[in-house]
Amino acid sequence: MKDTFGIHDLAFKAPSLYLPIEDLAIARDIDPAKLIQGLGLQKMSICDVDEDIVTLAAGSVIQLLEQNPELKPNDIGRIYVGTESSIDGSKPIGTYVHGLVQQYFDSKGIDTTGIKHIDVVDMTFACVGAVDAMHNSLYYLYANPDKVAIVVAADIANYDLDSPGEYTQGAGAVAVLLSKNPSLVTLSDKWGVSVKNEHDFFKPIRYQKVNGELLEIHDEKPIFDGQLSNTVYQNRITEAWEHFRSNELIENYDQLIFHLPYAYHGRRIITPLLQHELETEGTFDAICAENDIDPEDEQVSRLFSKTPFYKNWVKTNIAEGDKLSSDMGNLYTASLFLSLISYCLSDSIQTGKELLFFAYGSGSKAKVFAGKVQSQYKAKIASWNTGKQLAHRVQITFDAYIGLRKKELKTPLSNTNTVRQESSGITPTNKFERTYVLKSSAI
Repeated sequence: MKDTFGIHDLAFKAPSLYLPIEDLAIARDIDPAKLIQGLGLQKMSICDVDEDIVTLAAGSVIQLLEQNPELKPNDIGRIYVGTESSIDGSKPIGTYVHGLVQQYFDSKGIDTTGIKHIDVVDMTFACVGAVDAMHNSLYYLYANPDKVAIVVAADIANYDLDSPGEYTQGAGAVAVLLSKNPSLVTLSDKWGVSVKNEHDFFKPIRYQKVNGELLEIHDEKPIFDGQLSNTVYQNRITEAWEHFRSNELIENYDQLIFHLPYAYHGRRIITPLLQHELETEGTFDAICAENDIDPEDEQVSRLFSKTPFYKNWVKTNIAEGDKLSSDMGNLYTASLFLSLISYCLSDSIQTGKELLFFAYGSGSKAKVFAGKVQSQYKAKIASWNTGKQLAHRVQITFDAYIGLRKKELKTPLSNTNTVRQESSGITPTNKFERTYVLKSSAI
């Protein structure tokens, strides 16, 4: 029997705080229904004072190792991180994760001699970086089938305060364990890819003169064009799907998994693709006739998305994958994997279900690939602590949110982090180093 390769397990790390989206809407004088019913937003995940991209990324990997106690350093060939929230222009956050993984194994009394041979790197291409890391790592496993690879998707999605992107904010990490003959989802070795240089969303180095001196400004908050980004997303996934599909149809798949800038984005972005398929099959006109829609109407896609046919299709093929996004907000590189977790936790998952993934990164690139649910999925999902994490988050006020964003708060509002930041790299007393340790309760 030929070996298969794919996702053996997933581990999720949420920040410890959240703000109800209704509170943000009221404070910003936005109709809450626009965000809740229109975009599917419920809660915005927020990092505490002592949380950052490293604590999220490392926390997800530590959770993954806890779920798979049989893993030893010599089993792991690489830890690749996909992120656009790096804290250093040179040193990858993967090195911090690697150091914390060594702390974890040391605490268990496990020989860490082989840990120095685990390859580590960060990969950045906006929100598709972690999928790139997974794609690359699968090829590593094809050549090294007795190893496993860990891919970490981790990001903090912050926008300027009171900007159009603010209400989509979120943060979190997902660690992905890749192996041969996986227990959760096998992945196809065929991928569709589309790349084009665009400027829909980017984080350039900016310059500002202060007292006659030219300063470089590195800002985590992006410059973006939301309408252009939607168009570019749709163009890239359409081209990637054509590159992938041969004679396949979207309707052949049981569940679609998307990169989700907001919860309901997938169900909106896929409408023209499904419409085109139905037109090609010759069934679209009948759907229009049943719903008194003129197929030549320039608003036909919008009207089609309101039909019972489309709503039922979304409920059956998409909706289970966007539920966790409603509770978390945008996770950039981790959002596609969060969508997969959301689907896996639903009643819809069954052995043999065919999954179709649409990954997108601004700038711009899309990747389309397929997977199949494996028979051992229940055993893996049983070890997840996703619901517990979400239930134990601390709700904060809008004022506390503003204090956190402006870095006015100094004392953490919760005490649940697996990884503790010892020095933040802000002062020169430690050569601007950042250091992290595992809490004793986590080891």
